[in-house]
Amino acid sequence: MLTVPNPNLKPERASSYELATERATESGRIRLTVFEEDITSALLSQSAPLLPGSNTLFSFVQNVDRTQVRGVEFFIDQYDVVIPGLELMASFTAADARIRQDNAFAAAVGKFIPGVPKLKANAVATYRANDSWSFTVGARYSDRTFGTIDNSDPISQTYQGFTGFFVVDTRVKYRIDDSWSVSAGIDNLNNDKYFLFHPFPQRTAILEIHFTQ
Repeated sequence: MLTVPNPNLKPERASSYELATERATESGRIRLTVFEEDITSALLSQSAPLLPGSNTLFSFVQNVDRTQVRGVEFFIDQYDVVIPGLELMASFTAADARIRQDNAFAAAVGKFIPGVPKLKANAVATYRANDSWSFTVGARYSDRTFGTIDNSDPISQTYQGFTGFFVVDTRVKYRIDDSWSVSAGIDNLNNDKYFLFHPFPQRTAILEIHFTQ
């Protein structure tokens, strides 16, 4: 294991901007947001010589001169959709996250920031039949992301890779009384096989019992 302490690292400095419009009604709300974040001296792991004049590259946390994220997000939360008792909540985010300046590693300039997907979406539908029973279906989607600052890891479906995924989760909950409830469900119902550095769990059955005072 290589440890490289660096007392000369600079703190990140961020300028964040957000413009949002929202409409609220008795049955829910809708919001549209445009955002931008510019960071100077961003702390990211990247490749560079460990010693001045060396031709050997090592990966360690350094200051990246400037990064920029621009994007838009749409969010909706509505009650009694189509039928009474059905709630729908969903969000969609599109982002362009780039390395804008990197004097230490020119190959990274213009590349995507590691770990930030270009597209990301979530949706959850919950039907409450009565005070005791609720049924939920959720879906999560993300584009693939990169693990390296110069995006030199094109193979994502492997250990240390960051692939895209689409996952569906389900839950059924029964409230016995004010203190006890039981729920059961299946995570990753569609059994998507994806990696976020390591393999993520495939289809998994869940049983939960809750007690509150």
